[in-house]
Amino acid sequence: MAVQHFTFAKFRPCLTVQEKEDAYKTVFLLLSAALLLPGIRGFKVGPPIDKKGTRGYEFAVSVEFEDLKSFKEYVLHAHHQLVSDFVFSFSEGTPLSYQIDTDRVAKL
Repeated sequence: MAVQHFTFAKFRPCLTVQEKEDAYKTVFLLLSAALLLPGIRGFKVGPPIDKKGTRGYEFAVSVEFEDLKSFKEYVLHAHHQLVSDFVFSFSEGTPLSYQIDTDRVAKL
């Protein structure tokens, strides 16, 4: 079972456009380094193409893991804590975290 992990965050209102751009770039660099860890297939980070319907979530990151074991190991890894702490540093409220099994359509 491959796992797709999503995190969505709202920027604190006081952040400038440049600070938001820097946040995307920093998370991109941090996750580029994470590709050296076992079980991480790839990632994407960026703003919404269209803000309509986003409910204020302007930051998104998606990380693909080989399997559930790889995801669970990464969550406990110090590198994840580094990324998580950084995302929390610019977020208003608690970011939304969501995972799906990419090998199945649905199984409730």
